[in-house]
Amino acid sequence: MGTARDGAYVAHPRGKGRHPAVIVIHANRNTEPYIASTTEMLGEAGFVAMAVDVFHFLPNNATWESARRTPGDSVTAVVRREFREPRLVRNVQAAIDYLRRQQDVDPGGVALLGFCGGGWNALLLATQLRDVGAVVAFYAPTTLSDVQHRSPMEVVSYIRVPVLYQRATTDPSVPLTDVERFEAALRAQGTSIERIDCAAAHGFFAWNRDGVFNESEATRAWRETVHFLRDNAGRPMQPRALAPSRTSLSVPSSGTDARASMHVLHAGE
Repeated sequence: MGTARDGAYVAHPRGKGRHPAVIVIHANRNTEPYIASTTEMLGEAGFVAMAVDVFHFLPNNATWESARRTPGDSVTAVVRREFREPRLVRNVQAAIDYLRRQQDVDPGGVALLGFCGGGWNALLLATQLRDVGAVVAFYAPTTLSDVQHRSPMEVVSYIRVPVLYQRATTDPSVPLTDVERFEAALRAQGTSIERIDCAAAHGFFAWNRDGVFNESEATRAWRETVHFLRDNAGRPMQPRALAPSRTSLSVPSSGTDARASMHVLHAGE
């Protein structure tokens, strides 16, 4: 199995022809082992998949082992200083632009699959990028906002693409009432939303997390994810209004965005 390097990890299906594209958005780091394996699993399921590093500016980012040795307070400080919603949008747009140049990528909508904060980011990106055609959000906060980005509830009226929400039933950080409120808002405006309640803890899909990974529920969640993506990824995009950019937040000019630095490691071929 390959590893993430220089900002991205890509997996292509073995079959010929064009395939729907899926972008994987990590929670902690792009180098956490389950991110690469998720990308490969998507390739095996028939998607051109790309895991993009939205925290490429963090220290000790080359490997998961070095990342785990980095003090949490220093990581938090860098994220607070460097990460902003407009920068997130630019980085993922760069990933979409890369995928659009691949000969085996279907020209339809690109799906986003995110875990925890990556699911939060995926929902926000669906409101600001025209190429996003579907979202799978694993145990994502729906009402949380901070100096770095808005909550999905703040821009829920702009979420007009199908959503699959994978909820962890024993997750105290994402209350059921918040998820139900978010789900009700989507249904009220006619946005397709499927919710899967998994009897597991936050992070249950991450096989490298001892004591958290739940194999049976992860297997069920993956089955539902593939089914949803086969129904929704790559479909023709419909015109829709986009949310205003959060331009009131400045984006550091000293940092390097993925548009300029992204290199990819191909896997699954």
